[in-house]
Amino acid sequence: MMLRFMPRVLAFLAVLIFASAAAAGEPVPLPGERGFTSLGAYVEVLQDPSRALRLEDVRAPERAARFTRPGADPLNFGYSRAAWWLRFRLPGGAPAGEELLLEVAFPSIDRIELYRPEAQPGGEPRYWARLAGDTFPWDAREVRHRNYVFRFPAPTAPGEHEFFMRVQSKSVVTVPLTLWRPEAFADQGRNVQLLLGLFYGLALALILYNLMLFAAVRDGVYAYYVAYAAAFGLFLFSYDGLAYQYLWPNSVWAANHAVAMTLCLTLALGVLFARGFLATRRVVPRADLALRGIAAAGGVLALFAATGWMLDYGDVLRIISVLGFAAAALATYVAVRALLSGYRPARYFLLAWAALLVFIGVGALRNFALVPTTFVTIYGLHIGFAMDVLLLSFALGDRIGVLRRERTAAQAEAMQAQRRLLEATRETERELEQRIAERTAELNRANERLRAEAGEREGLMALLRNQEEHLRFMAQHDPLTGLPNRLSMQQRLALAMELAKRNRKKLAVMLVDLDGFKSINDTRGHPAGDQALVQLASRLRTSVRGSDTVARYGGDEFVILAGELDRADDATMIAEKVADMVQLPLALAGGPASVSCSIGISVYPDDAEDAEALIALADKAMYASRSASGQRFAFFAAG
Repeated sequence: MMLRFMPRVLAFLAVLIFASAAAAGEPVPLPGERGFTSLGAYVEVLQDPSRALRLEDVRAPERAARFTRPGADPLNFGYSRAAWWLRFRLPGGAPAGEELLLEVAFPSIDRIELYRPEAQPGGEPRYWARLAGDTFPWDAREVRHRNYVFRFPAPTAPGEHEFFMRVQSKSVVTVPLTLWRPEAFADQGRNVQLLLGLFYGLALALILYNLMLFAAVRDGVYAYYVAYAAAFGLFLFSYDGLAYQYLWPNSVWAANHAVAMTLCLTLALGVLFARGFLATRRVVPRADLALRGIAAAGGVLALFAATGWMLDYGDVLRIISVLGFAAAALATYVAVRALLSGYRPARYFLLAWAALLVFIGVGALRNFALVPTTFVTIYGLHIGFAMDVLLLSFALGDRIGVLRRERTAAQAEAMQAQRRLLEATRETERELEQRIAERTAELNRANERLRAEAGEREGLMALLRNQEEHLRFMAQHDPLTGLPNRLSMQQRLALAMELAKRNRKKLAVMLVDLDGFKSINDTRGHPAGDQALVQLASRLRTSVRGSDTVARYGGDEFVILAGELDRADDATMIAEKVADMVQLPLALAGGPASVSCSIGISVYPDDAEDAEALIALADKAMYASRSASGQRFAFFAAG
């Protein structure tokens, strides 16, 4: 009997072992030679339909066991009202001071919460929360990038470190996660920015070119084409996160509604262009009525998306997806009918439509991990848009040729009966063609001049922006350490005091003075002293919380502003960590060296409510700490 059930028992045990191994997952390898790691294959997810779970809830054993691994890269949850929790692990043991960047390459997510662990001696890790999403102002982003980028130090403590992320959005929830080293991220950003600049430059050139053709030929179909291409280009500009970065960085409303609104306008204007180009009212009257209804619905949905009236933008995107499918089917049907009836420009229309649909399909297959992630699959929608507007431009040119030939044929039939009128009409046509050629040549020359002037102006504006950013940074930061300087610290102190007063919290002002630094300067020279200050500044940055401020006050003195404290004693842990990090040996030219520090702490509003007074009291406390043997920090004590 036992032998009979043994295979089932072994199979059951194997399933349990496999399930436990799958649940445990494997840590994400840190970026290697390529400088980045895609996290899709390592992330485990948990759906939260109620959107009420907190971090402590999902870390509880009964829910932690429910995390599953989708095995897709990138993660795509489609249209989902639920909140999604993501979990992944990073290995420890990284060198001190090493920094990592986590990129979420989907600008249309409403809210992202990243929970980063910090190892605690002999206990559970402490988690620091970071927030992002298009419901937050642009200036609130930790890294000013079109995608969401979180910066944090690589885990140094041994073992595995468990990270959590919560995402929620009213539209499509796609979470492409990539772990970067800063230098690789910067290189990739420059390359992508160049490609996107070339793409949008081409799109703008085509729009302007056809706008000038419309001004020349006065054909209403050209107006629809230009409006459709402009709406489509603005949709992609918003979808890429560039509109939020460059057009409306101070408008959270526009960041939330621009994608849905421009997509609805793209559908409405694209349908109106197809109606005019294919002459649907004459070729297929019934289909023309349906297309007019879709165009009207697109306009109404654009109004809903802009105002939030009746439908939120998530519902608008769901409806517009269905309407887009119907419009694509109807437009294809009408184009085939027009082509079969002998309308030649319908060839280019079908080619343009097919190119757009193919690249949209390639992008969708990439979202479901059915095709590899390459340049073509990542930017398939952009390539499809470029081919679409380019081929439609050819189609418009061919349409003008067809109309001209039809007009010539009609004139030829009339001129067979009237020889004299025929000769006069031919002369008129030659003159008209000559004027059109001259006008086209003038437009081409004007277009070239506009392109050259626009390029020069854009170059000058970019140079001015770079110089302005550099001057602003130099005015507020120490050139050696990159930390905020005394002026910037005073501004941040005033802001931190106001925030503490509003939230009824306490603010600790820590004056850190280096002990033994003068010996390094005297014995090894100022270059070694500068090297030591740079290393110590980096350590101070990693010793405090992400919301705290570290500034160089002057010479070998630093100031730390630690806000959001419930009690004055909460500053003790920060001071201990700072003192521990400062005492670690420094790797300097000529051999390692060590320094220590004396820290004076004053607390707002307990000790003073004036910024200068807080600095002065912290300075007194620092001297008290230095004079006390074995005491690394001291709070200001009145009297």
